[in-house]
Amino acid sequence: MANSELSKLKILYMYDYFKTCLNTFDPNSTISVSDLIAYLEEKTGTVFERKSIYADINKINEYINKTHKVKGSDNWITTEGRKYKRNQLEDEITIDEARLIVDAIKTTTFVDTQLCEKITNMFPTYFTGDYNKSTLAAHDMKISRRMISWLLNIRNAISDKVPLKIKYGYKLGNELTDLTDRIISPLLLDWENNCYYLIAIDNNAAEGLERDQSLSKAIRRYRFDRMANVSFEYVEFVDFKTEKLRKQELDRFMNNSLSAFSSERTAHFEMTIKGQTRKDTLKAYGAFSSHSGIEIKIVDDTKLDKGILRISVTTGRAPTLYTDLFELSTFESVDIEIHNDEICNEYKGYVRKAAAAAKLEIL
Repeated sequence: MANSELSKLKILYMYDYFKTCLNTFDPNSTISVSDLIAYLEEKTGTVFERKSIYADINKINEYINKTHKVKGSDNWITTEGRKYKRNQLEDEITIDEARLIVDAIKTTTFVDTQLCEKITNMFPTYFTGDYNKSTLAAHDMKISRRMISWLLNIRNAISDKVPLKIKYGYKLGNELTDLTDRIISPLLLDWENNCYYLIAIDNNAAEGLERDQSLSKAIRRYRFDRMANVSFEYVEFVDFKTEKLRKQELDRFMNNSLSAFSSERTAHFEMTIKGQTRKDTLKAYGAFSSHSGIEIKIVDDTKLDKGILRISVTTGRAPTLYTDLFELSTFESVDIEIHNDEICNEYKGYVRKAAAAAKLEIL
């Protein structure tokens, strides 16, 4: 059957199997000739001879070698005992690169999340059942194997609902200081400001709280690079009484978070942006509305041609809210008016502190 159309199709099935079904980063990802014959029989309905399998593997290797696609080896398909495995191709992304891309897409609202499904379909062996246990690190962050192990523990703890004991402190130069032990029930990993954050329930803070909405008072955000140790702690996992309630309260917590700062309080206020021109106002509005965690609605745009726009703002009442308001005030030819006395007074307090740091006496 060497000259049959089916035989020609067979080599394509074999190439596709080695490309998509074997994982070059997994030492256990191998296949025997018997299993390969069974796979081809399933695809074509024909049982092929062993010698034809050997011949086609040689042809595939010859093609890969001539196109210079193999990385670090003469052959793409190699033997290990009585089984075959494959080496990495030059233009092939690694397992961590693929998973990092998917993680980044999932946390970027700008990108259609259907792209994640396309990538996972392209690399099915990279996204198996243990995908949640993978560890990824920022490219510009020097991360130790120990920290990678901690991240793995965190992923496992979230998946298996196991409490963690962490040593948590403050960064001082390249060191951590004022470390304290925390027992937490991990709920979610977040990526913000180029760092992982663990969203978890503080078990001590949860004492005496019902497993209803009141448990939200014990939710905390822990920055990964402020952890000095992470280990499993086999005590009660504190959680909301239903999955629906947990999702609802986590969504509310994340919505009240601003630039990785979280607050139990929500700020609702209206504000008028006054620019010399419509364009000035739109630039300032665009910059302010681009901050994650800020929900903005248009209240009155009837005077926008005169540079006046009134908006309503809903966000977490975190210190970074006032940083964003101050940034808005730095736009040339733009003034803002906040229509909420409480927000104005808090903002005034931060401005006074900034003025004192600059040794100004204008307030």
